[in-house]
Amino acid sequence: MLEIFLNNQYDKLSYCLMCYPCNYKITDNNNPYKDHINFDLMFHQYNNFINILIDKNVKVQFLDQISDCPSQVYSRDIGFVIKDTFFMCKLKNKERMKESIIIECFLKKYNIKYHKMQNNIEGGDVILYNDVVFVGISSRTKIESCNELQRILEENNINVKVVPINFDNHKLHLDCVFNIIDKDTCIISNYVYDIDKIKQYIKNTIFINKETADNLGTNVIALGNKNIITSNKIVYNTLKDNGFNAIYSDYSEIIKGGGSFTCSTLPLLRS
Repeated sequence: MLEIFLNNQYDKLSYCLMCYPCNYKITDNNNPYKDHINFDLMFHQYNNFINILIDKNVKVQFLDQISDCPSQVYSRDIGFVIKDTFFMCKLKNKERMKESIIIECFLKKYNIKYHKMQNNIEGGDVILYNDVVFVGISSRTKIESCNELQRILEENNINVKVVPINFDNHKLHLDCVFNIIDKDTCIISNYVYDIDKIKQYIKNTIFINKETADNLGTNVIALGNKNIITSNKIVYNTLKDNGFNAIYSDYSEIIKGGGSFTCSTLPLLRS
């Protein structure tokens, strides 16, 4: 049996699931970067990210790949962990439904306790903060999934409150406009409509402008002990100014597809 446990987004990251981007491509015809990916650079950037994780003593496990799933690199979407339970997401995009088969096989292989969500929800809309879990209401995550999640948590005696957060639905997921990086600190943009609701729980808010958010400035990955990986120079400097150990790593080719470091990692264990 594999140990999984998450209290929040910022404790020391020990173990995460990822998917190597062998099949990565942009299929959205509205994306201006479609057919404009430098694959050599993309692999170089991804390998650099993996090397940083390994250097910081993070164990990385790669999921099996599916040849016709071009967005599989964004492993965060397929699930999330709250305490000792894995929640398997119901993805809206039919193109990605095969990814659910892969994650369920993994969960069964390692005898991990899990719940398969019946309502549409994606991991990028779920941000855990100890006894609260913020869930973004988006084009891919519905309010019904919040109700389902709260019910399952209560049935399993998991004392976590689900807090729905409204934000600009032109943005893909909540972690594209908001993220928690330390016990008292979040990074947030004005794309979030329920900022006052978040401030009830989190003391310090680092604001970034919409242009920085458009470049996925909030989509960082916290490694613990104030170590944060970012691909955005503005966010890098802002984090430094606020006492964080910011680590810059270029991730531009993966970002072209709509996700950055948060989207590319599915944390299973933080200690």
